[in-house]
Amino acid sequence: MLVIKKTIFWTAIVFIGLTIFALTVGQILPYEFADYKIMHKFYDTIMQGLPIAILLTLFGTIKLQDTKAKNWTFLGLTVLTSIFSFFIMVSLIFKIGFGAWTTVTTIYRHKTEDRVIKDQLFDVGALGYGGQRIVEIKPFLKYWILPTTIDTLTINKDEWQFVNEQGDIKFP
Repeated sequence: MLVIKKTIFWTAIVFIGLTIFALTVGQILPYEFADYKIMHKFYDTIMQGLPIAILLTLFGTIKLQDTKAKNWTFLGLTVLTSIFSFFIMVSLIFKIGFGAWTTVTTIYRHKTEDRVIKDQLFDVGALGYGGQRIVEIKPFLKYWILPTTIDTLTINKDEWQFVNEQGDIKFP
């Protein structure tokens, strides 16, 4: 039983660490999710899971050898922190949980490497579009990409093939 409690506790701690990293440092890294569906599932999971993970840390903080006052203090602080994190996650859901760069057109495809140049809009659902960019997309591992803003007038046309493929936004 002790092994299960420690496993639950440390899994919750790792989840909390991942959540804090994703919502702070992860937001300023230049890498993005390759697929907006995976991105939305990831952020939904960490936003809904953080209050639960905080509550699960009780498996490692409440101990029989501690005094009742100390255990009740840990319990109260953990529950308050969980409630506080829930309200923070609800407020962040509109800032982070929605919106993704959506490809309008794949303009160029590199002839020898796995790179493309895309015209993209920042789609925020019912709120419209929040910006436009033309970027060179380089895959990173399997689920991420490294987009770099690029000027299509300055590229070497011998290295790129003009494809003009329709992207995720469908036009009639």
